[in-house]
Amino acid sequence: MARGLRFLWGLLIGTLFIVPSIGHSYILPSTQIIDLMVKKFASVNTLRITQLTKILDLDKETEMVFGESISLMSPDLYRSEVAGQPGKRIIVRNGLRTLKIIDGNIVPKKEESKAFPFHFLMVAQDSRQLLKDLEELGINLDTVSLTRFGGRIAYLIGNKEEGSPRLLVDKDFFIPLLLQYGNVVFFASDFTEVKQGLWYPRYMLYSYTGANIEDYIQEEYRIKDIFINPSIDASLFDVPIIRSQFEKR
Repeated sequence: MARGLRFLWGLLIGTLFIVPSIGHSYILPSTQIIDLMVKKFASVNTLRITQLTKILDLDKETEMVFGESISLMSPDLYRSEVAGQPGKRIIVRNGLRTLKIIDGNIVPKKEESKAFPFHFLMVAQDSRQLLKDLEELGINLDTVSLTRFGGRIAYLIGNKEEGSPRLLVDKDFFIPLLLQYGNVVFFASDFTEVKQGLWYPRYMLYSYTGANIEDYIQEEYRIKDIFINPSIDASLFDVPIIRSQFEKR
């Protein structure tokens, strides 16, 4: 079962890219694409999201489903936690610092997920900093082409070769569709207009493919509610304070 699921997911990702590039059209440079994408979400300073999260463990052939609350603050503050279960699973990202807590225990730094949250693409505010972040993920910003993805025409920023770090941005709406780098893939779909001119995905899929099956991670997010610019306490993202709270336990 596990090998079959892994094969199907790999086939899905592979199929998404087996499409011809589209020629004979003017292609914007990556700097302009990113700038237009950032401007699309310029009014978003904070986000609060409630979602249904499903984690697939191929090694143990199990699934775990739970409600999750996500808090985001521009440009790079992120916190997720299981709804109604304090300390069950908390992930905090503050710039380059990451803290992960599972069942009330702090996960050792070497085991923390260093994934660049897909949500940061939609609260970036500063296009120059986002370009720098994408470059650090290994994306070739000098290479841009047009392709089809999920039935839509998209800008492909990065090399075309399979497995290359890349970012796909919808050509018409300038919203991010896919982010891939290293062993990480984020895919977003089912965009809905949450306010005039502002679209946000209702579905996201994150996967990490390691060398062994026990290293494989797949998380599926189905967004239920999205609140734009709610008041959020900045201490929710204070990594040292949160770490000290759980160290005392």
